[in-house]
Amino acid sequence: MSVPPVAPQRDGARFDRAIDNLEFHNRRLDRLRAVFPSFKKIFLVVCLAGLSWFATYVGMLELIAANTGDVPLVHKIAIGFAVATLMLMVLYILDALFSPISWWLRLLYILGYVLLTLISVGFGFGFYWKVLESRGEATRSAEAAISQVQRALEEGKARIGQLGGTLDTLTAVSAAKATEEREKGLTCPDSPPGDGPRRRMRDADAKNFAFTSDFIKSRAGGVQTDLDALNADLAKVLSRDPSTFDASGTRNEFLRALNGRLDLTITRFNALRSDPQLAEQRNALAERADRTSFGDGKSVFACPDPQLQTALHGVVRAIDSLPSIEKPNIAAVEGSEAIVEAFRRLTVTTVGALQLKLPPSPEALRELQRQAVQQAANPEEAQALMAQEPGLGPRDYIPLFIAIFVDFCLLLVSINRPINRFHVLVQTVRDARDGPVGEILARFHETHLIGLRREFEVFQHAVFDFLGDYYVAVPINAQRTEARYLANLFVGLEGKGIVDRVLLPPAFVVRRKLKLQGSAFAQERAFRLYRFRTGAWSKLVLDAILGAGPRLPAERQQGVKPAELQAKSNGHTAPEAQAKTNGAADGANGKHETQERSLGGQLEAATALDPEDAARRPASPTPEAKAANGHKKAEA
Repeated sequence: MSVPPVAPQRDGARFDRAIDNLEFHNRRLDRLRAVFPSFKKIFLVVCLAGLSWFATYVGMLELIAANTGDVPLVHKIAIGFAVATLMLMVLYILDALFSPISWWLRLLYILGYVLLTLISVGFGFGFYWKVLESRGEATRSAEAAISQVQRALEEGKARIGQLGGTLDTLTAVSAAKATEEREKGLTCPDSPPGDGPRRRMRDADAKNFAFTSDFIKSRAGGVQTDLDALNADLAKVLSRDPSTFDASGTRNEFLRALNGRLDLTITRFNALRSDPQLAEQRNALAERADRTSFGDGKSVFACPDPQLQTALHGVVRAIDSLPSIEKPNIAAVEGSEAIVEAFRRLTVTTVGALQLKLPPSPEALRELQRQAVQQAANPEEAQALMAQEPGLGPRDYIPLFIAIFVDFCLLLVSINRPINRFHVLVQTVRDARDGPVGEILARFHETHLIGLRREFEVFQHAVFDFLGDYYVAVPINAQRTEARYLANLFVGLEGKGIVDRVLLPPAFVVRRKLKLQGSAFAQERAFRLYRFRTGAWSKLVLDAILGAGPRLPAERQQGVKPAELQAKSNGHTAPEAQAKTNGAADGANGKHETQERSLGGQLEAATALDPEDAARRPASPTPEAKAANGHKKAEA
C-alpha cells in the first residue's frame, strides 16, 4: 500500500502562523504590562519594608545586647516579631492615610506614623552608623587621645630636659666658683682667697644642684618609656593589627585596655608635678635664689650673685609650669557599643536643637580639648571640655540620611496617587455603580409603596428635631386614637434604652415646632415629651423600612422572562404562561395587601370607633380598588 506524498506547506500558511504567534505573545505582554505596575509597587514595598525591618531589628537587638550581654534565641525571635509588627503597623497606617477618612482620624494616623517613623529612623540610624562609622570613629578617637597625651608628654619631657640641663650648668658654675674662691677669691664682694665659708657655700650649691638634676632626669626616663609604649599602641590601632581584635570581631577590649594604660601614663606624669621630693627641691631652690647673706651664726657675710639668682628663678618657674595632663577618653564604640554611641549623639543633638544651641561635633570637641590641654591655663575649663558629650558630626549625617531616606521612599511608594486625574473619576463612577446605595433606595421606595408609609404617618406628626436631638411629643388626649396609640407605645419603650422622659423644651416651643412641620397635633394643649437616645430614631426607621418590611418580589430582583421563553421552558403555551403570571401577581398582591393591613388596618379599625377621627382621616381605598390596582401592576 503506497502512502501519498505530503503536500508541501505554502509560504502563506507559515506567514499566518508567525503572525498568530506574534499576536499571542503581544497579548501576553499586554497582560504583563497591566500587572507590572502593581507588581512593581508590591516589590518596592516589600524590599523597602524588609530593609527598614532589618535595620530596626539589628539596631534594637544590639542596643539590648549592649545592656544585657548575650541575647537568648527566644528573645531574638520576640524582638523580630515586635519589629515586624511595628513595620506592619507603618504599612497599615500608610495604606489608611491615603484613603477617604475623616480629618480627625487622618490626624491620628499622621501622629502614629510620625511616632513609628521616629522609632524606625532612630534604630535604623544606629545600625547604619555601626556599619559605616563605628570602626573609623574608634580609630580616630584612639588616635586623637594618644596623640594628645603624646604631645603633653613630649612637652613635659622637654621641660624636664631643660631643667636638668639648667641644673647641670648651675652645678658646673658653682663648682668652678668654689675652685676660684679657694685659689683667687673675690667670688663674693671683698672675699680673700682660701678655704673658708664662701668656698664651702659654693660646694654646697653644686651638690644641691646636682642632686636635683639627677632626681628630675630619673623621672624623664619613665616619661620616655611611656612614650615608646604609646607609639607602639598607636601603630597597632592605625594599622588595624589582627592582635587588637577580640573573639567578637571588635577592638573594644583592646581599646579599653589602651584606655587604662593611657590613664596610668597620665597619672604617673601628673604625680611628678605633685611629688613631695620635687616640691621640697623647688622650695630649696627658690629660697637659695632669694638669699644674699650667709653665715654659721658666728660670722655673717654677704655674697649676692645676680647671675645665679636669675638662673634659679628660671628653674623654679619651669618646675611650676610643668603641664598637668587631662585624661582624654578613647571611644570603644564598635559592635553593640556603636548603637549606644549613635543614640547618645542623636539625643545630644536633638536636645541641643530644642535649646537652640547645637553641641560641637566630635572633631571640633577634640580640637577644643587639644587646645585646652596645650594652654593649661584653666584646668577647670579643660576638665569641663573633657566631660562634654559630642553631637552629630558631618560624617554622622550620612547614616542618618540613609535611615530617613528608606522610610521616605516607603512613604512615596505608598502614596499611589494616579498621574491621570480621570482615573480617579473612573474609579469613583465604578464605586458608585457597584455600591449599595441604589439597592437601599430601591428597597426604601418599594417598602413605602407597599404600606409602611401609613404606619409611620402618625410618627411624622409627633417627632420633631430640637438642638440636634429627636423628640416625640405625645399629645395627652384620651379622645384621639393616635394619641392613645402613641402613649401606649412609648410607655412600653420606657426603660428599654431607646427613649427617655424629659421636661424640656416647654409646651409653646413644642407647639411651634409641630406647627412649622404641619403636624396635626400642633393645637393640642398638653404633651408628654420623650427624647430619643443618640441614633435610636434613625435605627428605628432604618430597621423598620429595610429590615421588617416585606421582601421585593422575585420578578423584580431577577427579572421576568418573556412569556414565550417561559412557555417553551415549562412546556406550556403562551396564553397559559400569561395566565400563570397573572395568577402569581394576584397572589403576591393579595399577600402584600394582607401585610399592609397589619398595623395600618388595626389603626383604621380603632379609628372607625371614633367618628371625629374618622372624619379627619382620608378615606381608605376599597378592596375592589385594591384588587384592580393589583391587576394593573401585574399587567405592567
